[in-house]
Amino acid sequence: MIVSAALLLGAGAQALASSGGAAGRIRVYATYYGWYDNTPPGCATAYSGCAGGTGTFADPLTFASDTAEFLVGTIVYYPTVRKYFRMGDSCQECSLDWSGHGPNGGPHLYHVDLWLGGAGGNEFDAIDCEDALTRERPDGAPVLTTFLVDPPDDLPVSSQPLFNTSTGHCFGGAKAKSTTGSYRNGSTGHCLADERPRLGEPATTGVCDRATDERIVFNGAFLIHAKRCLKTTGPEYGARIVWAACDGDAREQWEINPNGTITWVQYTRCVAAEHDRVVLTRCTGHKAERWKFAAVRRRSPHA
Repeated sequence: MIVSAALLLGAGAQALASSGGAAGRIRVYATYYGWYDNTPPGCATAYSGCAGGTGTFADPLTFASDTAEFLVGTIVYYPTVRKYFRMGDSCQECSLDWSGHGPNGGPHLYHVDLWLGGAGGNEFDAIDCEDALTRERPDGAPVLTTFLVDPPDDLPVSSQPLFNTSTGHCFGGAKAKSTTGSYRNGSTGHCLADERPRLGEPATTGVCDRATDERIVFNGAFLIHAKRCLKTTGPEYGARIVWAACDGDAREQWEINPNGTITWVQYTRCVAAEHDRVVLTRCTGHKAERWKFAAVRRRSPHA
């Protein structure tokens, strides 16, 4: 889902481990989070008060992960964006990728979520920037990049913010990639659809026939059809999923994972099909939680 304008590193760094956390040069899946998709929205963290920082050694940005990967307070340096980060928050998806077969891989997949900020800026621009800076392959599989753990204090630091709240500019001019297509459910074989184009109508599934009601746009963290966004009506298991006005609300933010699941960013809960209903459910690996994406092929102008 990525167009990255960041500095790339050479391959060959190896993952090392010490008692209680990572050490040395390691290969990591780096994602980003900020004010609007934090759990709950805002700057609160599990271990370090309010997330923040400027990215210098003296004032590192916050990152989230699992304490089995990085001890709280661990400082890392990310050459891709030329900034320092300090471990200060928890990340449920990182924990799943480390401890078992998470949505992005594992076990023992190093995964960090880097604080981007965004307070006071446009929520759609901020989340698009998070998506744009995250490196993934075309099939959604994570790209691992090199981090330095316990780095020296004199490495080069970019003064460019990851996200400029005043201008909406993303680091390096990175742009999020938008996709359009259908999502076929692994259990029912039917496609996610917007069959009744009115605000608040439940999302449904229907026969996959390439109709316009199943052409869903995914941009940043939002699944969009006809200018309406997919939204959960609540956090509980079994909550109905509806098509609502796009307002950047945390209940409209989703992540599409390499294992075919669509998860809510606030908590790792899956979108599932129950007959023709679409609901929020516990992620168990069942086929009803898996969605196969098929991109809409654009017709040639000469066809």
